[in-house]
Amino acid sequence: MSDISATEYLSRQQELEDEARKLMPWDPRSCTYEKGALRQQVFACRTHGNIGICYSCSIQCHTSCDIVELFTKRNFTCDCGTERDKPKSENQQTNEFRCQLRKNREPDVASLQNVYGHNFHGLFCSCNEEYDPDSSAVMLQCVLGAECNEDWYHDYCIVGKGKEKQGAKRKADEETLADGMPPLDSFDAFICWKCVSKYDYYFQKLMSHSLAEEVIAHRIQRGSLEEKDLSRSDKKRPIDDVTDGSIDYSLTLKHGYSKQLAKIKETLDKKTDKLYKFLDDLVPFLVNDDPVYEEPEDTATGADDMVSLLLQSSVQREQAVAGISAFNSLKTRLSEYLRPFAESGRVVSGEDINNFFEGNEKK
Repeated sequence: MSDISATEYLSRQQELEDEARKLMPWDPRSCTYEKGALRQQVFACRTHGNIGICYSCSIQCHTSCDIVELFTKRNFTCDCGTERDKPKSENQQTNEFRCQLRKNREPDVASLQNVYGHNFHGLFCSCNEEYDPDSSAVMLQCVLGAECNEDWYHDYCIVGKGKEKQGAKRKADEETLADGMPPLDSFDAFICWKCVSKYDYYFQKLMSHSLAEEVIAHRIQRGSLEEKDLSRSDKKRPIDDVTDGSIDYSLTLKHGYSKQLAKIKETLDKKTDKLYKFLDDLVPFLVNDDPVYEEPEDTATGADDMVSLLLQSSVQREQAVAGISAFNSLKTRLSEYLRPFAESGRVVSGEDINNFFEGNEKK
């Protein structure tokens, strides 16, 4: 151990705690199952039958499982501890808690509203591949998700370019957009070609509306480098001129699109206009922002609280209590030992730290 001052030592400890906060910002003590269907952070557990679980259960109940982060899903209810939650092995005892947070010994009824796609198997995009954290590809989530279940897409798949062709133009450590993609700062949301195709009639009506240029930023064609910017289109352009229907295309929406969609909705006849029905019944979350549920922020104030939390989730209660007690006692004694060094600005040497721990081993 190299020689450092007590002040530097304590500063480094604070940096480690701050980094841990970024990785685990919320208090993982409450399962969202009883809150019902929410737009929330969802994690897929491939160990327990490709179920979807909430943030807290991913930490407390599935610590040793094969977990895939899916980010947000709408109208999703946590599967942990339900009939969908398959045990890791046939030898799992029936008297164990199904969910460590709800403490239920019998499986709860699973939600019938949950929608599952290949994301829950850890696969993404039309190319059906696992997420590669080392890839330089940009991935966008479909904000509509009616057809794709809010899937994530590689930029080169959005424009219909192969991974091999696009990958050759990128450096491993460089995030470069595929040819045909608009700048990321030029739009706020993305709607994939699958969802656009499913509701093509409504999107053509939307794009022919006089306020369309206030909502739609870009139309990105697949299999073609041509990218038509609807913000430069004529306000009265006929629907037939917007697209010939021969090529699939995705849409990007401008910043503030929800307010503009609300304005468009106000211009429509609620009784007869099909676009009104589309905005009101099928995609109301595009008009009225659908906030993401977040757990309460972590109230732990130090590393000892976080260690306590992790201990409680992985060992028996008696062992956890003993471990936490020993940890807190050691932390108190170390603080007292370092106080004179901090007050005088003295350097803490490796020998000093070794002497501290050797002295505690004899106690």
